[in-house]
Amino acid sequence: MKKQGTTNLRVEAAEASKKAILDAAEALFAEKGYDATSLQEICDSAGVTRGLPGYFFGSKDGLYRAVLERSMARAQDLVTYLREQIQSKEVRGKELLKIIIELLYDEFTSHPTFIHITEWEALHKGRYLGNLPAQLQVLRDGLQVLQEDTSLRIDAEQFLIDFFSLCWFPVVHTYTFLKPLGINIQDPEFKIRHKHHVVQLLLRSSQI
Repeated sequence: MKKQGTTNLRVEAAEASKKAILDAAEALFAEKGYDATSLQEICDSAGVTRGLPGYFFGSKDGLYRAVLERSMARAQDLVTYLREQIQSKEVRGKELLKIIIELLYDEFTSHPTFIHITEWEALHKGRYLGNLPAQLQVLRDGLQVLQEDTSLRIDAEQFLIDFFSLCWFPVVHTYTFLKPLGINIQDPEFKIRHKHHVVQLLLRSSQI
């Protein structure tokens, strides 16, 4: 019994260290990009020994991919939830689209680090993210979910492009365009106003 308890503690400690490394890596990759971030910086930020990232992820490249895949897993969970909402048939048409937009908006604004990492990827023509199987699959799944419900009657591809454009800009340009205007994207009142604005714009552009 004591041995089992010790094993559980070791597993929990390992998982906690792994999460700390992923969290630190995500924050640093978002702030500095892949090339300018060192494994030592990640270890210092995570409070772990130098060898642990290699033990868990094999290399800096492996750690970076793990960070991207964790973000894709969050997105896949959201797509699964949206599919369940559509299949439940409890809400339809404009109300369903409103729910979808609000859920996507909350996911975007609550995880700005992924958007910042994606911007670094864009500067390098998506050298990792553009070829990540999970990224490709979640986008395909997202399109399929939007196309599954005929009550939506939207151009799914254009809808996603419009949504990303409306939500991406404020997160990416927090310090370039919004700060000089005195706008704080983390201000709850701004988030409420902006989400309402995004919802209304996208609903008006739909054929519902």
